Amino acid sequence: MYILVQHTVSDPTTVWQRAQAAVPPIPAILKLHHSFPTPDGRKAVCIWEAASIESLKTFLDPMMGPEAHNEYLTVVNKEGIALPTEVIKTAV
Repeated sequence: MYILVQHTVSDPTTVWQRAQAAVPPIPAILKLHHSFPTPDGRKAVCIWEAASIESLKTFLDPMMGPEAHNEYLTVVNKEGIALPTEVIKTAV
């Protein structure tokens, strides 16, 4: 499944140093597709691929630490433009 994570960061220096150190050894069960941080590092949106939100949270929350609040959302399409499938089903 594809998971969008919206990060709100209170200490960008600490959080992004941790993230940089954790990128090379990302567990094989997780895949980071895209990372879109703001220039100041206080916000970011990342697209991950994982079996579940819980499996991603188990890795990401401790790695980023208490200086980052992470909101997890399952998404329909990791690249390109997509319509929300639940809405489309009910409209037809």
